[in-house]
Amino acid sequence: MGELKKKVALVLGSLPSVEEVDQFRLLTDAFEVQVISSESICGYLTQTSYFQDLTCVVLRDHDDNPTFLPSLEKVLSSFDIVIVKERLGLYAYQALKARWRHKFRLLVWVDNLVPFPAQDVDQMRTIRSEITNGADGFIVQSKAARSALELEGVHADRIMEMGVWVEPRLDRSPAGRAKARATLGLAEGELVISYMGQMEWEEGLADLAGAARLLIMREPTLKSKLRIIFCGVGTYAGELRDLFVNMGIDNCAVYYAPTRDSIRAIQQATDAMYISPIASHDRMEGDPYRMVSAMTQGIPVIAARHALVEEYCGKHRIDFCASSPISLAKAINKMRSNPSIVHDIVQKNLAEAARRFTPERVRASMLELMNRFVESTTTADLSSLDHRVLEIEAKVRSKQYIEAVDAIETVFKMDQVPVHHRANLYRLIGDCFAKLGDIDGAKDAYLHGADLDPYSPRVFIGLGTVGLMKNSNDIAVLHFQKAVSLAPDDEMANLGLGLAFQGMNELREASRWIVKALAINPENTAALYSLVRISHESENYGDAEKAIRRYLQVHPNDYNFIYTLGGILYKLGRFGDCLSLMKQILDADPRDKRAAALAKQASTEFEQQQNKLTSSNG
Repeated sequence: MGELKKKVALVLGSLPSVEEVDQFRLLTDAFEVQVISSESICGYLTQTSYFQDLTCVVLRDHDDNPTFLPSLEKVLSSFDIVIVKERLGLYAYQALKARWRHKFRLLVWVDNLVPFPAQDVDQMRTIRSEITNGADGFIVQSKAARSALELEGVHADRIMEMGVWVEPRLDRSPAGRAKARATLGLAEGELVISYMGQMEWEEGLADLAGAARLLIMREPTLKSKLRIIFCGVGTYAGELRDLFVNMGIDNCAVYYAPTRDSIRAIQQATDAMYISPIASHDRMEGDPYRMVSAMTQGIPVIAARHALVEEYCGKHRIDFCASSPISLAKAINKMRSNPSIVHDIVQKNLAEAARRFTPERVRASMLELMNRFVESTTTADLSSLDHRVLEIEAKVRSKQYIEAVDAIETVFKMDQVPVHHRANLYRLIGDCFAKLGDIDGAKDAYLHGADLDPYSPRVFIGLGTVGLMKNSNDIAVLHFQKAVSLAPDDEMANLGLGLAFQGMNELREASRWIVKALAINPENTAALYSLVRISHESENYGDAEKAIRRYLQVHPNDYNFIYTLGGILYKLGRFGDCLSLMKQILDADPRDKRAAALAKQASTEFEQQQNKLTSSNG
């Protein structure tokens, strides 16, 4: 058997360019690559990606914050290298929190060209700062992205370049374009300008609408010939539609959902691609794939001057002044009236793409990058602080609560303790105080942890546990619900929510969540006994019977649960089955008084049951 491939996780917390995912096909012979993302993003990839054997680990969309990926930390435990796209979302922070515990190598793929992004937003600034300090390395695809990191003080040795590859798959011959236009419902003589990407204001889409209006004002016949195609999703889509309606040119705008077929047809049919992102305080778009896709596939580009545009295609584009609809309208007219210039631009870009963006060249850059970190995984060591935190966790597990609190206080006296460690340490203090019976102290510690990291499921499990200890079951429900939303597959969060509902006498809800906890860990005996109690209170034994039978498949000689199952079968009137289980216990221990008593009762009831059957048949 060959050596097992190292596992690479590509964590996406926002909608990607599909080509950036497809590029990782170049690594499949050397690495096992998996995408980890939300349901909505994975659904988008199934509609657009050409990565035939792509494995997606699908995590729930989180209603409160779309950049949080529930259970991400748990999923990342099996990977050798984790690549996170960008560093402002909570998913990046989750990956950092998982890194020191699971000892994978964390790389951050940066295409934001703004230094110190989100400096004025507390949570994002904290995430970006922690990621910048804690990541093993940064992946960039442009000099502009490298410069942004260097301006933040990131050492050049931590920044690595990865090439860009887009697979050419278009037929832009006259026949191919005519076929694509027919597929899209476009006429041969129409002027088609296309935008592909996220539908956000920062992409300069209002300028494109304004330019279309100016063109039609100056040349009214264009109203029936100009088609502006939009293919993407985003928060600006509705407002953009309204803008075209308000300008009286809504017939010019055509919208397509992004799929493999629609993307290919639009690229094949269009006269030009529009690219003109606008800088914001937090972000300056530096994704090269739209540019490289156009260059590689022979599509003319209408693009304003921009760091990435300059770096990739230079002057080989139809230029205009950014944020100026007048200038953009002139650029579109220039494209219409100068076919020889357009042809020259396309040919020069094709030649540049053939030189720079080959699969062989890009794969070599990717392998060099990955192998650098694969080789270092065996020698990678945790920091001194990481070791101390692990030692404190070990003290808590071994019930050395006083010693653990003393050790945490010593750590807090250190300078520069990262926020994620501080939040975790406060959570551990809460666990210790709860075990020592100091409920108020535990609550205060958990609240400190929640202030530092409001997306830590363990903190809310702790607060929920405090609620249970105080018999404040309604408060416990709220905290455990928050924990379950953050970590749907955490057995303690689900069990705690079930116990809180049980305390409120909401037996159906209690059973539901305890059953889920047992689906995660069928051997959780506390959950099993809780489910049995609920079954007796509600006189609904089905879930308890199934759970105990599943447990006994793993532990066939656990006579306490064999006896418990027998008691359930007795309640269900299945006296023969109950008697059989009691005999199993008595064969192993004839002195078991509980089993003997239940066997006697079951035997009596079974005989009466059989007599009734005999008399009714007679």
